[in-house]
Formats: sequence, structure tokens, C-alpha cells
Amino acid sequence: MKYYIKPYSEPNGRIAMFRVVKRLRDFKPDNGVEYMVFRSKKEIQTALFIDLYCGKNGKLVKLKDRSVLRF
Repeated sequence: MKYYIKPYSEPNGRIAMFRVVKRLRDFKPDNGVEYMVFRSKKEIQTALFIDLYCGKNGKLVKLKDRSVLRF
């Protein structure tokens, strides 16, 4: 399984650059930065709810109180 990770920012533009990693622990996030994480290319295009992760102490931590709704 591959993970597609992109920093979360307000959707101003349409260009998205993803970092692809095999394991979430292989990704070294910046502290305090929020990221969107997808499990497949299909999920990037079809997911309605996107969970947000935050970088804390060099690890990605899932934010339980925040998510993004696409429509």
C-alpha cells in the first residue's frame, strides 16, 4: 500500500503535489503543519471526507476533531 501525503492549505489552486511513501512512519513531517493523507490514487479523486493529520515530534498524528468535506 502507498500513502499520498500533501500539506493542507485552503483550496486556492488546482495543482496538487503529493509525496508518495510506503509507510506513514517513512514520512518526516514539519511540526505544527497539517497534512492530508490518502491511501490510493482513486481515494484522491473520490473521497468526500478527508482526515487531517498534524506533524508532532517528527510523526504524523491524526486530528480527531478536524476533517475536510469535499463536494
